[in-house]
Amino acid sequence: MYSWTVNERCRVRSAGRTFPRSTLFLIAGLAGLVAVSGAAQPDSPVERLVTETLGFAASDVQSLERGSAIIRSLDTPVAQELAHVGVVYLNASPEAYIEAFRAIEEFEHGPSILQIGRFSTPPRMEDLQALTLSSEDFIDLPKCRPGDCVMKLSAEAIESFRTEVTWSSPQAWRQADQVARTMLVDLVRTYQVMGNPALGTYFDHGPPLPVADQFRALLARRDALPASVPILFAYLEHYPRDLPPGADDFFYWSTVDFGLKPTIRVNHVTIYPLPERQSTGVAYAIAIKQIYASHYFHSALDLRFLIERLTASGQPGAALVSVARSRSDGMTGFRGSLLRPIVRRRSRDALRNYLEHIQDLFEVPSTGVSGR
Repeated sequence: MYSWTVNERCRVRSAGRTFPRSTLFLIAGLAGLVAVSGAAQPDSPVERLVTETLGFAASDVQSLERGSAIIRSLDTPVAQELAHVGVVYLNASPEAYIEAFRAIEEFEHGPSILQIGRFSTPPRMEDLQALTLSSEDFIDLPKCRPGDCVMKLSAEAIESFRTEVTWSSPQAWRQADQVARTMLVDLVRTYQVMGNPALGTYFDHGPPLPVADQFRALLARRDALPASVPILFAYLEHYPRDLPPGADDFFYWSTVDFGLKPTIRVNHVTIYPLPERQSTGVAYAIAIKQIYASHYFHSALDLRFLIERLTASGQPGAALVSVARSRSDGMTGFRGSLLRPIVRRRSRDALRNYLEHIQDLFEVPSTGVSGR
């Protein structure tokens, strides 16, 4: 099985079906970011960012000026990993985007989001009251054993489902939901104390898979970045230590249906106002770090940047850069060699459509924008 890597509620308009857009994502190079504003004119900062740093063609710059999202796939070191970078103009200030994004339950609302909730501080069982296991997982879970399980679970979680659920009982589904909720609350609580070591090891199939190692591999691609972004990367690696100045966190969970098995995901979000905003125009970095997925994803990171610009009417606007990187099942071997090009294409298309959806949220005009 496989998944595509753009967070899950994105709708591919041309195909009329829903594809995912994911939390996982590293930056593929944002060196030399300077004040980005207005439409891309020859040799403008935005054109240099898009063409020289992010590797887009001049025709992509023209599409961006016309109000389209532009997407490029990135080379990855291993077959299990997929990565894309996308850019889009928003008819909203960076602060307006941040305000909307913080209301994650409304921001992520869509037909493929079956359930969603934000964790309290500290996390509580009540935060997961809406979570229920899918019928597919409920049918398959009784057969789970370490190394042979349909869900991505630790050995301890597999044992909890085996011993705490009476699968022949009329109450089995309620009991299984309770085990799942307890597992996720305990994961977030422990992660908030211990950081990445709390992510544990998946014993779903094949050799045991340490989740922290998979995430560390995503962080390893550290091309040239805005001056303060390595501080954010250090925080993601060493959490809960070293919170960047001015940054804050929140956690949320969702159950996503993107055409395969409904997948429970838990994400750690960090919003970081960049201190070099006055000199570069890069206002915020947002990291969406997956700390759990019940299917498909080994690890994922979505890194976004909001860059100041002005709209054609002279109102505050923003350019949104999203770099999505993830590691997933089903991408190796002979079958994986056949699936990977399909997954890569679909995930790229899904990211494009997700960014266009964000444009719709902020009513982005199709015309260009003026200089700063």
